[in-house]
Amino acid sequence: MQPLVYLAVRAFLGWLQHVWRFERAFISSPLLLVAAGAMHSWAVVYSLFVAVHTRAMRYQGYHDGYTEHLPSSVAWTEMIAVASLWIWLIAGCIKAAIAILDEDADGLPVEQRDVKGNQLTKIMRSPVFNTALGNAHSISCAGLFVSILVLCFSMSFMMKGAITMCEMCLLVVSVGFALPHALLAVRRWNDDFSHVLCDSFPSEAVEAVAAEAAALGPQLCIVFALADAPGHAFFWQKVIYFLAAVSFLTSLLACAKSPSRPCDVALPPEVPETFVCLALDGIAVVLIVLSYPHLNTLTLWLSTLGLFAAAATARTKLVQEFYMEWIEQIFVIRSDEQDKRMGRQRIVMRRNMWILAVMSAATALWDIFLHPAHAQEVLNSQRLVDAMSHDAYLALRWLPNAENTWSQMLPWTAEALHRDAKDFAIEKTFPEHRLVLFKFNGAEKKDSPPLFQNWQTVISNPPGQLAQVADKNFPATFNTSACALFSSVANKTEGGGDAALNYQAEIYAAYSAACDWYKNRVIHGQESSSEEHYTIADLT
Repeated sequence: MQPLVYLAVRAFLGWLQHVWRFERAFISSPLLLVAAGAMHSWAVVYSLFVAVHTRAMRYQGYHDGYTEHLPSSVAWTEMIAVASLWIWLIAGCIKAAIAILDEDADGLPVEQRDVKGNQLTKIMRSPVFNTALGNAHSISCAGLFVSILVLCFSMSFMMKGAITMCEMCLLVVSVGFALPHALLAVRRWNDDFSHVLCDSFPSEAVEAVAAEAAALGPQLCIVFALADAPGHAFFWQKVIYFLAAVSFLTSLLACAKSPSRPCDVALPPEVPETFVCLALDGIAVVLIVLSYPHLNTLTLWLSTLGLFAAAATARTKLVQEFYMEWIEQIFVIRSDEQDKRMGRQRIVMRRNMWILAVMSAATALWDIFLHPAHAQEVLNSQRLVDAMSHDAYLALRWLPNAENTWSQMLPWTAEALHRDAKDFAIEKTFPEHRLVLFKFNGAEKKDSPPLFQNWQTVISNPPGQLAQVADKNFPATFNTSACALFSSVANKTEGGGDAALNYQAEIYAAYSAACDWYKNRVIHGQESSSEEHYTIADLT
């Protein structure tokens, strides 16, 4: 669901508009705003899903079942969003096919067959068929915009954990983007309903707000969603994010109060706005690739070079003619400059928003560059699920009187769990903390609890020789969701002369050491020269 293609197409069309700004411009019409709004909402929905899953992983931990803790609204909203996007794509492809196959639909008839046409031509030119396609576009767009609103509600009121500044800014921008586009989509369904909406929300104002929201709203949503990945933000970062979200809302209100152009007018955006949009497109792509390193492939680099090559040839006449065959219906001869309306307050608000939007994107980029491991730890959920689930690493901390017997703990563990010792492997030992982490590589037994649950039961009341060496108070499984808690407490715990406090500090320090090893090995991809991977054959 990565919106890299969307950002690439958006940046390319923005560059074409800049290159041909003196001759042509994209027309601003309700139909085009609704159709393009579906693609913009793709990026917004993506951002909200990233934020929802980041919140769930942050508070529920990294394991296969964390999605079970998500509100049910997230699952059916995802289905609605995907179905709406497919409806939009299919309807769009059919419209494009009709435009290609029926090139003479808008021309004057030359022959009698041009009037009658065959059965396929009659269907393509049928008002009922075209109305159905238009309604499909509106339904899909309305579904996407409603999905945005439902995801915002779910993240605000139906999920555990306090809302962060980035999440709050994401909600503000998402709602500001979705509401005007939803009004435009709903207004196309019924003429009577459209008149009622126009009485409450003037058409020009709604279209101006929708156009302004689509200019920078999707990129800001991506920025805010990924900026929350490191799991922290300095105060000055929060101030920048907050001001960017507020300035986004104020620019929408300024455009609603004083629209910059009438309806169905084709005027290019200001040059500074074009480059601000291009900058945000580029930063959003970099943020996605940094947060998901598996996307950094040769295909991505070749596609980027191809995009730059296409942009470099946009000025040539031959290339211009090729592009015009596809976008001429919406990329029309530009309107007169006199159609542009002045508004000092609107201009000031919009320029403030441009500056703060670039500042917030640059801040998020700086933060992920500064804390790459933390960002990947939150966002690379599939990698973490593959490497670490509840039963991935079993833990055993031995008592001080068992210093010389840790090599026997693997056979004793297998015996206590009634499993073959060959299916276990020691991943890492921490002698200074009397801790060993091991994995079970065998197959789970049917109709029996997972192995990690059996191990928790065993370690709470160790049988046989394990009873003489195992620390029953140490967690039986290693779970990264507890790392932040153990690390924070370990830094504050000072034993002093109290034996109980000393023992508690040792447990916290041991768990924190395992967390540090895990981050260096799994997240950073670094393994020390002393890394252990012992099997029962090595120990015996």
